[in-house]
Amino acid sequence: MKKQTRSEAREAIFTQVFQFETQRENMEEAREALLNEIPECEQNLGYITEVTDGILEHEEELTEEISKHLKNGWTFKRLSKVARAILLLGVYEMKYCDDVPPKVAINEAVEIAKKYCDEKEPSFINGVLGSVMREL
Repeated sequence: MKKQTRSEAREAIFTQVFQFETQRENMEEAREALLNEIPECEQNLGYITEVTDGILEHEEELTEEISKHLKNGWTFKRLSKVARAILLLGVYEMKYCDDVPPKVAINEAVEIAKKYCDEKEPSFINGVLGSVMREL
């Protein structure tokens, strides 16, 4: 089994949060499915579980934080589900993961956005997270 990087673990967290955003299914079942699909996630399961559970626990607070940094006329619910999941991950890491520098959280979120979003969303996500970082 190949060694999983922290970036790959973040991507797994993103998929978990996205899945919860779309289906609101049991996270334990979703985590089990993730491990079946990507066995190397076992190496970072503590981190994946901590961040995923933390995002769900602080979802309302994180959503409010993100909403404060959106341009007039935009709401959190108006964003794509992909962008919402990425922003939740980025803001959570900036606020609650002491071992993750905010610039790293932003860079990793932008890299996930480049892979899963349309061409304009990575810069949008970068802007929102940069604004959150400046406030924190």
